[in-house]
Amino acid sequence: MLSRVAAAVGGLLFGIAVVAAFELLLRLFGIAEDAPRHDPFSGFSSVVRTYELETRAGEDPIYRLSPARSKAQRDPNRREAEHEFAAIKPANGFRVFVIGGSSSQGVPYPTGNSFASWLQRRLSASLPDFRVEVINAGLSGYASRRLVPIVQEIASYQPDALVVYMGHNEWAEKKYYSHLLDLDPRLFRILEWGYQTRIYALASGLLDLETFKRPTDLELPAERNAAQMFGVVRGRASGENLPTPRELEYRDLLYEHNLMEMANSMRSVGARPVFLTLSQNFSDWPPPLSTHRSDLDASGLAAWDRYVAEGRRLVGHDRCEAALPLFEKATAIDDTHAALQFEIANCLRELGRFDEARVRYRLASDLDRVPQGAPTQFNAIIRRAAEASDALFVDIDARLTQVSGEQLVGDDLFTDFAHPKVRTHQLIAAAIAEGMREADFPVPSARWKSGYVDPDPDQIIAENPELRVLELQSRLFACLLAPRDECEREARQTLALDPDNPIAPLVQKKLASPQL
Repeated sequence: MLSRVAAAVGGLLFGIAVVAAFELLLRLFGIAEDAPRHDPFSGFSSVVRTYELETRAGEDPIYRLSPARSKAQRDPNRREAEHEFAAIKPANGFRVFVIGGSSSQGVPYPTGNSFASWLQRRLSASLPDFRVEVINAGLSGYASRRLVPIVQEIASYQPDALVVYMGHNEWAEKKYYSHLLDLDPRLFRILEWGYQTRIYALASGLLDLETFKRPTDLELPAERNAAQMFGVVRGRASGENLPTPRELEYRDLLYEHNLMEMANSMRSVGARPVFLTLSQNFSDWPPPLSTHRSDLDASGLAAWDRYVAEGRRLVGHDRCEAALPLFEKATAIDDTHAALQFEIANCLRELGRFDEARVRYRLASDLDRVPQGAPTQFNAIIRRAAEASDALFVDIDARLTQVSGEQLVGDDLFTDFAHPKVRTHQLIAAAIAEGMREADFPVPSARWKSGYVDPDPDQIIAENPELRVLELQSRLFACLLAPRDECEREARQTLALDPDNPIAPLVQKKLASPQL
């Protein structure tokens, strides 16, 4: 037995020695010095950095977004300047990072049409004494938990400000990334060590490693990796894996904690955090899933159904005024049904009672069990975190509500449930710049120049029709996840503009399947 144990131990030690020797040789000969092309931790660890240093012949060194964060970065022809910044900050530099999910990144548009880019143009015109850099650090699908390590890395790049617009993805990560989030912390640390080796860097450069990626049945060609996480939405829209009250409470606590962590990271290097409230499509995007009170008995449900059925019949005959009392009787039985609140809001809108409609639309959004978008209470959390951390607070939701038609915030400002249109990105950038100017940041308001005017967003779309296709494609993707009745119509519209579009036929195929 002792000889067998000795042989096993000896074999293990020999294997470790071989691996260690190989690792040492790679380091001695400078092999696999580049950052890994794949992040096995999907952003939940800082092992793989978000930005990597690049030196081009005859040019100053720059930091650019790592290929591990975006596959597009692997193709030099697809890289976007908004993801790059000078490695050496100029003496008169004013460096702003924008962090968040896909809405901050600019989805569905190229980053040149994101609010970060419009902020770059506006600040450059308003602060001519500075060399302004606004770096788009938004990443599609990222929630606050994965954004904190990025902010901690950003703190090492001499930021002057960090603009935070995040919160629409807080509900999605737990299910899809449970294989990482539920991993034993000790094993997680061991894996982190392993993935910092040159051996892994070499392997990830030779192979397209997707070690920790889990496929779903979405099968969206161009959007595959970014879209996989949102398979959770489709499951919840079918009533699967609904978040519990405890999970939602934890989500809110974690969200506030991560906001404070970001603020602390910026304050530690003398940079100013800028917190933005969230907005989304309240009035033209029905909630994907509604449920009843858990304690609603059969008789109560039957009465609720009768009131709602009669109310809907009257709505079908353009009699909203008569339908509302019936809907209200139903809400007296159960006021937690998101779709009913949305229908009430539609009636109030039709009757011109816009203030009441606005309240109901937001209530419907908050009651959505999927949910798509962020809960409205996040804005109270953002305000509280801003006050506690002395961050600059900019109320984007109030601004968009003010400029929206009937102040209801819907398709006039968003391409789908949460992604801003070009005009909306411009409005967000203008609100940020105004907030900074009013706060005398980075210089007193008297030193700010006036006169900048954004180009007409309709003209931008007219001159770049591919942007309209991207808008429809984004709407199609979100529509498919919900799913919504309008998906078929929007698929036809997309094909009319772009006959070779890869997403629209997929949507039509999915809609024809029995599962939907």
